[in-house]
Amino acid sequence: MKFSDFSIYMQRLEDTSKRLEMTDILTELIKKLSVDEIDKAIYLASGYVEAPFEEIKFNIAEKMMLKVIEQTFSTPQKRISAEEIQDVYRKTGDLGNVIFEFKKNDKKFSDFSISEVHSKLLEIALIEGTGSQDSKITKISTLLKETDPLSAKHITRIILGTMRLGFTELTIIAALANYLGNKSLTKEIEAKYNIHPDIGLIAKKIKDEGIKGIKTINMEIGVPILSQKAQRVSGIGEIMERINKVWAEFKFDGTRVQLHFAKKGFYQKKHMNDKTGQSNLFGDEKATSLVRTFTRNLEETTHQYPDIVEAAVKQIKANSVILDGEGIGYNKATGEFLPFQETMQRKRKYNIKETAKNIPFKYFVFDILYLNGESVIEKPLHERRKLLDSIIGPGDVIQTDEYLETDEFEKLEEYFEMAKEKGLEGIVVKTPGDPYQAGARSYSWIKYKKADEKLLSDTVDCVILGYYNGRGVRSKFGIGGLLVGVYDKEKEVYKTVSKIGTGLTEEDLKYLKKKCDQIQVKNKPKNVEMDKIFTPDVFVSPKMVIEIGADEISVSPTHTAGYALRFPRLIKFRDDKNPEDTTNVSEIEKMYKNQRKNINGDEDNL
Repeated sequence: MKFSDFSIYMQRLEDTSKRLEMTDILTELIKKLSVDEIDKAIYLASGYVEAPFEEIKFNIAEKMMLKVIEQTFSTPQKRISAEEIQDVYRKTGDLGNVIFEFKKNDKKFSDFSISEVHSKLLEIALIEGTGSQDSKITKISTLLKETDPLSAKHITRIILGTMRLGFTELTIIAALANYLGNKSLTKEIEAKYNIHPDIGLIAKKIKDEGIKGIKTINMEIGVPILSQKAQRVSGIGEIMERINKVWAEFKFDGTRVQLHFAKKGFYQKKHMNDKTGQSNLFGDEKATSLVRTFTRNLEETTHQYPDIVEAAVKQIKANSVILDGEGIGYNKATGEFLPFQETMQRKRKYNIKETAKNIPFKYFVFDILYLNGESVIEKPLHERRKLLDSIIGPGDVIQTDEYLETDEFEKLEEYFEMAKEKGLEGIVVKTPGDPYQAGARSYSWIKYKKADEKLLSDTVDCVILGYYNGRGVRSKFGIGGLLVGVYDKEKEVYKTVSKIGTGLTEEDLKYLKKKCDQIQVKNKPKNVEMDKIFTPDVFVSPKMVIEIGADEISVSPTHTAGYALRFPRLIKFRDDKNPEDTTNVSEIEKMYKNQRKNINGDEDNL
């Protein structure tokens, strides 16, 4: 398919906010794509050039793209000024639209195929070293000159990471099921995606061989697995109602870490692109093993954890393994665990060794997903635990976490009190006979956090949808409050749940202004539903997650989630979470009902 035709499909997707219509457009596109190009088309329409976990990024900032525009449209006779570009930018609010405006009367362009454009973009993304910025600017400028206006617009957005077509991998999965003529296959395709989240590869296999094609896609060292997530309940009593005999673990206030380890010769060559320079990683021919770590949102973090990498080589007794656990910083002098925000200081690009020394880590492993070339997620938890214990050797960094098995309410309650005494968040309670449910949020795992003086005992993860200009003392920061929302998984949209202005320090305001301005958009994103009375001064793309505390949840006729957080306040930033991992609408509804239940229970005891 010609990229110009492909761009028409992308524009059609941009022009609708209806999920079913998007699914139909994607289904039509899938039918017309060839086997050789479908993976590339799916990647590009999603806004990247390879599966996200491959970490191939353009690293092109807005300022650099402005230089590209200046170089692209200036001629010996007339130079486009920065003021002219900024004037169009102010009117359109998007650099892709700026490119389109400058090119809209251009009739001369090369009709590249999707594969040709993908190859050129991949080449640009992989440019490194001295003079790389100038080289990227020249190659991007050349590509934009050679493509039609609509194609240039979407190429610009792909490079900047600002594709906002409004669909997710779940929409693509639904379209693939439609293409196969059987909507019931959606679950099977989604299950495969959960253990191997490369939607381009899945689409290619289905296009080539139908549904049987994905049967050859399996877990793989170097390809992260979507994490299982826990449900919420109203109290320990409800936990015991749902799970007869429980398996309880402490809930650490750290960061989720998925560890991939393999000895040399037990991993595929595809994942040997060294990005860290660590001697025991896969890019070193003398290396004895591969070690990679990922967050719950599929971001590679290997370079951030040299202590975990070193410990993995020493402590793991297996040819290959994938582990799930929680990393948390601790004070070496006292042994006490550090607050979440201090732990998250390990999430950095520079001064890593010094930071690792100042904030040492413990990696508490609570599950094993893959062992010696085979998936073990279908095995029950108690069998997986035996496997886990057998392959972790002694050491200070990697440790298997404690757990309690009981069918007694009192013992579970005592375990919860013990978690509180240790200063931990609470407990996670699991069904010992269940498999690991990759990508799922079910009552197989239940989280129960410690209550405090607030009526609402649990926090809410929200995504920032926009901000309001500061007034009074906050005017100097240019930001005074936030509009936040939660995710509606069924509709794949974000719905407003609160405005928040309290709990924001001067440092928070400066940080929020900087981060929000990097993702600001001119108009309301189409995957956001909101009442116009909450229109912020600045809209942002729904990417940034924060954790919020509140006194209670109330029914709201104006917030599109149907509920509102009363007296909300910022608890912490959650850079480790995807926006789709925020508290969802159904969870908010459940928290509201649990809250009413708790209140009524208190009244009954008066």
